[in-house]
Amino acid sequence: MAFRLLIAIIMSTALAACVSDTPARTPDPMSQSSAISVAMPGFITSPDTVLRWRSDLIWIDDPQGRYERRADMLQQALQDEFGRKGYTFVGPGETANYDVLAIALLGEIQGHAEVEEIFRMYPSLNTSTDGYKRGTILVALAPAGTKIVVWRGALEIFTDPDMQRVQIREQRMQWGARQVLSSIPNY
Repeated sequence: MAFRLLIAIIMSTALAACVSDTPARTPDPMSQSSAISVAMPGFITSPDTVLRWRSDLIWIDDPQGRYERRADMLQQALQDEFGRKGYTFVGPGETANYDVLAIALLGEIQGHAEVEEIFRMYPSLNTSTDGYKRGTILVALAPAGTKIVVWRGALEIFTDPDMQRVQIREQRMQWGARQVLSSIPNY
């Protein structure tokens, strides 16, 4: 009997400790992300793996070139992250193991047939947030000189490109590069 009473007291104390009047905090939209990556069997890396850009980062839906500087910053952030992981980049025309293609866009991938055809990936944040746009970064690696994609990654984040100071925007791009390339091995 005393044992049952002791168990009842412990259980009621434990249950009371689980009750909270504190409202649930809404996560900061700027810290949310959805990343996906796929590696094909032909994706093999080593400490000697050399990369090169197939082209400069492509920013979709920017006919006036408004995001050109941001595209350069994001491409540099991606290259820096590859370097941090131990990979070397070479210039155009130099010998490399893989070509790297990167695309960025404000909004979602759906509705961009040329992007969907290459990447076939759909990261998706599961909540909507007033005042923030969705931004997507896509990266693909193909054996140099081919169109056979052996690794691809996609990242969707909330962004506010017009309200962020340049320093914060640069930090977000570095963070995004780490997120989208997180499945690439380190050396």
